[in-house]
Amino acid sequence: MSEKCITAVIVVVLTVLICEERADYCGCKTVRPCYKRMLDELLGEDEDACIENVAIGASTVTIFLKAISTYCDKFIKLYDTATTYEGKILYEVAMSRYVNEEIEKVTNGSKIKPVILLDAGQDAGSETVGFALYIIEQLAACVENKDMIRNFLWIILPSTNPDGQEYSRGSFERWQKNYRSIMDYEATGVDITRNFDDFFTECFRVENKFSQNYQGPHPNSENETKFITNVMKKYKSGIKTYISFRRNGHAILYPFASRNVSLDNMQKTKMKSDEIAKKVNQRAGVIQWFVSQSIYDMNGEAHCGHSVDYAYNKMDVHNSFEMRIFPETDNDIMSKFQSLPKGYDVSLRTGYFSGIRELYNLLVAENHMEKLKL
Repeated sequence: MSEKCITAVIVVVLTVLICEERADYCGCKTVRPCYKRMLDELLGEDEDACIENVAIGASTVTIFLKAISTYCDKFIKLYDTATTYEGKILYEVAMSRYVNEEIEKVTNGSKIKPVILLDAGQDAGSETVGFALYIIEQLAACVENKDMIRNFLWIILPSTNPDGQEYSRGSFERWQKNYRSIMDYEATGVDITRNFDDFFTECFRVENKFSQNYQGPHPNSENETKFITNVMKKYKSGIKTYISFRRNGHAILYPFASRNVSLDNMQKTKMKSDEIAKKVNQRAGVIQWFVSQSIYDMNGEAHCGHSVDYAYNKMDVHNSFEMRIFPETDNDIMSKFQSLPKGYDVSLRTGYFSGIRELYNLLVAENHMEKLKL
C-alpha cells in the first residue's frame, strides 16, 4: 500500500473514531452528518460536545438552538418571535423529515403528519429545560432516532419561562413564577402553571401577590401562557399528544389536575401512562419507582389553570400528561443517608428519554390501527 493510501486510511479511521467517541458520549450509536459538522466547526477546545453536560441558562438555549437549526435546517425549523415580559425569546422548535412542508400542511388543517407537542420550564426549573434540549439533541444527532422525526412532527417549546429560570438560578428562594412586575405592588411574578384557561376560578384564589402560587389577575394573562396556548391552537388539527415537563419529581401524570375524577374515555390515556412508567422503570427505576397516576393524586389537592387540563378539555388532546423529572427533594433527603450512585442523573435522563420513545411507539401503533380501520 502506498504512503498516500495509508495516510488516507488513517484520516478515515481517525474521523470514524472521533465521530464514535462523540456519539457514544452523547448517547448516539451513529451521528448525523449535519450534527457532526456543527460540532467540528463550532466546538471549542475546552467545550463539551453534549448539551446535557452544559450549565443551562438563557444564553445556552439560544446558542444551541441557533446552531442546530442552522446546520440541520432540512429537518429543524426555529421560531423566535414570541418574547417574555423582560424580552427573552420564547422558542418554538419544529422537527420533522420535511419540516417546512409538513408545518404548512398541519397548520392548514391537512393532517399529513401527527404532532407530538412538548414543553418545559413552566415552573422556572433548569432541569426540565436541559432535558428538552437533550431530546432535541437526540432527535437531531442520532441516526437511530430518524424514524421518530420521519413519522411525527415534533413541536418542542424547550424554555417556556426563561425570566423565571434566570432568576431561579441565582436565587436562594425556591422560585416557580415568571418575573413580570405586578402593577401597583412591589411583588413580582405569576405562576404560569396556574394561569391557563381551564377551571381557573374553581380553586381557592390566592390573592397574595407575593405567593409562589399567585395565579395572575385572569387566565391567559401572561406572555408565556399565551405563547403555549397559541402553539396548541396552531397545531390543533394534528396534535396526538402533549407533555409538560415539570421539575422535582419522578412520575408520569395524567389528567386531571383541578379535580379528583376519572372519566371512562380516559382509560386509554391512563394505559399509555402506565406503559411509559413501565419503560422508564426498566431503565431508571432502581432507586426510585417512576409513578403513574393522576396529577390530582400526586399533588393531593386541586391545581387549577393547568396546561394539561387545558390541552385535554379545550384542545381535545386526550393523550396529555405532566412528566415530573429529576427528584430534587428526594435527592436531598437520600444524600443525607447515602451517596447516590455515580452517573445516577445519566440513568435518569436515559430512562426519561426511553419513556418518550415508548410513547412514540404507542402512538405509531395507534396510528397504524386507525389506518387499518379506514
